[in-house]
Order: sequence, then C-alpha cells, then structure tokens
Amino acid sequence: MAEAIRRLSGALLRNCLLLAAEFGAIWLLRGPEGAWIPVLLAVFVIGAAVPHGTGAEFVGRTAVALTAVGIAVMGGVTWDRHTLHDRGREEAAVVTSRTMVEDGSGLSPSLRLRTRAGQDLPGPLSMDLAVGARLTVTTDPDGPAWAPGPRPSEPLWQAAGTVGLLLLQTVLVGRLSLRPRD
Repeated sequence: MAEAIRRLSGALLRNCLLLAAEFGAIWLLRGPEGAWIPVLLAVFVIGAAVPHGTGAEFVGRTAVALTAVGIAVMGGVTWDRHTLHDRGREEAAVVTSRTMVEDGSGLSPSLRLRTRAGQDLPGPLSMDLAVGARLTVTTDPDGPAWAPGPRPSEPLWQAAGTVGLLLLQTVLVGRLSLRPRD
C-alpha cells in the first residue's frame, strides 16, 4: 500500500511539472511572433525527462514528450482564439511591405500590416496581396494576438483537443508511474 501511495504521489508530481512547463510554453507562444522552435524543443526535453525513475523506455518517454508538445501548441491556439473571440476588435489593415522568403519548397510572399490607427501588427502574414491592399483583421487591444479575417468563433474544437491531450497525458504519466519496475 505504501508503495502505491508513493508511486501515485510521483505521478501527480510528474504531471504537475509537465503542466507548469506547458503553461509556460503557452504563455511564451502567445501571438504570431512566438519563439516556436526553442520553446517546443524545451517542452519536448522536459516531457521526455519527466518519466525519469519510472522505468519508462524510449516509446513511453517519446509519447509523453510528444503529448506535452501537442498540449503546448493546442493550448496556445486555444488561448489566442479565445482571446480574439472574447475581446477581439475588427479593424481594417493595409499591407505596408511585401517580401519574398524562402520556405524550403520555394519562394513565398511575406506581408507586413499596419492598422488604420497606425499600429504595426507583429509577425509576417503569408498571403499574396499587393502593397497598399486592404484587409480585415481582428486584434487584441491588450496583447499581441491578432488574426486575419473577422472575429473568430468560440474555439470549442481547439479547447476539446487540448482537454483530450491533457487527459491522454495524465493517463500516460499515471500508467508509467504506477506500473511495477522490472
């Protein structure tokens, strides 16, 4: 009985550590200019390290790490879409510059936008419009989130995906922590 309680507390601690790392990653990835590669790599490494001491092999560690990365990505998308749905403001924006960037398969356009109020929107937009073209964007007045087009609907599918991944992570970490070692 004491061994089961010790393992259950270890599972709870491991899951809380992963949740803290994922929340930090979601916070760092807000808006379109997030540092995606280093943040997601750090989440992957933390996710792979959390099952340490459980006897988990490569497949188990990789499953936990990939689930943690999925939670960080889906959670960031859910947070941004919820923010824009909740308090987003539709504005007209003008394309201020158009450059061509190499994306691995060839050249693709990258646009910079400015709202009519004079606010430069962070991050490039991958659309093919001419300089001076106008489009509708939804911006968050209090933060970096913005998206092309009208105000998005409530992010129900994104939230359901995030919750599903959280449940999967809890089951994986619990199973790895509670199984007897060889």
